[in-house]
Amino acid sequence: MSEKILCLRPRYVREFKCDGTRCGALCCRGDWNIYVDAKTYEKYCALEGVTQHLLRDPSAERYLLLLDENGTCPMLGADNLCSIQKAHGEGYLSPVCASYPRIITRFENFIELALSPTCPLAAELILLAEEPLTFEVIKADERLLRLGECHILRGIPQDFAPLIFDVQLIMISILQERRLTLDRRLIVLGFFLDKAEELLYGGRLDGAALEKLAAVYSSESFMTRQVPQMLAGIRFNASAHERLMRQVTTKLYGEPLPLRERIPLDRFATPLENLLVNEIILHIFPWRIDASITKNFGVLVTMYKIFERLLSVRGARSVSDFMRVAGEFSRKVDHSDDVVLQIAELLGDDMLTLMETLLRV
Repeated sequence: MSEKILCLRPRYVREFKCDGTRCGALCCRGDWNIYVDAKTYEKYCALEGVTQHLLRDPSAERYLLLLDENGTCPMLGADNLCSIQKAHGEGYLSPVCASYPRIITRFENFIELALSPTCPLAAELILLAEEPLTFEVIKADERLLRLGECHILRGIPQDFAPLIFDVQLIMISILQERRLTLDRRLIVLGFFLDKAEELLYGGRLDGAALEKLAAVYSSESFMTRQVPQMLAGIRFNASAHERLMRQVTTKLYGEPLPLRERIPLDRFATPLENLLVNEIILHIFPWRIDASITKNFGVLVTMYKIFERLLSVRGARSVSDFMRVAGEFSRKVDHSDDVVLQIAELLGDDMLTLMETLLRV
């Protein structure tokens, strides 16, 4: 490997091991498209009975795997394990199959990696952790690079790329401040990102500025003096909130998801925190879409509020209920950028308005 590529990832990634016998191999069945790249297709040409299940995609050098009449990958064995991997090893898996549920984004010589909660085993590692999620920066090895990128983040200035890790780690530290409710943490996060955006567009967001911001936001005096002032300046607009929620849920589900009964979410405080923290790395917030940091913040919080509403609409009262709804929601938002773009269309670019529309003090 000639160039040094750094990877930011949650430490839980070390613990993950794919096991179709435990989850029913959900990623090998259903309505998901599974693609095989041209290089893997060449390997499969030497195997008996594999290429007959592959259809060339005329728009790209890849092949769509045709599922059987039950909507299942024809290579899936009765034991819910991949017959190709069992016979020939992991090296014969296509990048899509080898990487999932890992979501990998690259920008310049930097990679971010997290697991998608669409995988039940990954969801357990992410959401059910009692201690705050922790992260590490490692040097990407050949095995990681062979998985390829799910997304490439473009338009990031080369000299700013190394700072993305720093911005996100400060965001995560704010979201893990458990003395505050999650809505209050998100308000503090909004003020931080507003300041970061001001520095960025003024050409003053560098390592020294971030170090100074991190010191301020982690200080006890900030928690006792400045946070109460931030919260006092927010006036939740209930009618605007309900109007936005009806708009976005209509776009996503074809009809509004009215909130008939608000279930208490205190019991889910830690899983909700973990969900939000994981989203930061999974989808490279606040740069997921090509828009302002403010707009990206609005998308993140709106997605969170839709999930909160879905918990109430689905009547989630237990951890198993929570996990079921998390899987449903993740399948809705993790496999396409269409959802976040639809949400972004409905949001403005004023940070204070976004916080007052979305967050309760």
